[in-house]
Amino acid sequence: MRMRRGKKHKGGLVEVSDLLEGALQTLGVKGDFEKFRVEKKCREVLGDKFSKALTAVTLKGRTVEMAFNHSIWMNEVNFRKTEILEKLQKEFPDIGIKTLALTLSRSSKA
Repeated sequence: MRMRRGKKHKGGLVEVSDLLEGALQTLGVKGDFEKFRVEKKCREVLGDKFSKALTAVTLKGRTVEMAFNHSIWMNEVNFRKTEILEKLQKEFPDIGIKTLALTLSRSSKA
């Protein structure tokens, strides 16, 4: 009877993001890391001008909520809502983002 050896992982290298994600999940803060990643991508997609008006990004279930400091910025982003949602869905298929909600900030950043 011949025993088969398990497949050996080539190179022995592991992606840092995989290590980090596993560690965060073990610590129970994976949701915070996902929120950080989503917020970073939102700011990247929006660009500098819109990012300055973005006061908060929250991840509630499968909804990404973006809060803005003025209705003008929120309305402008609303025109790009579909495009932004598609980019987030493509970037984070594992999160399963379904909708994008836009709101006004409760606190003003002056």
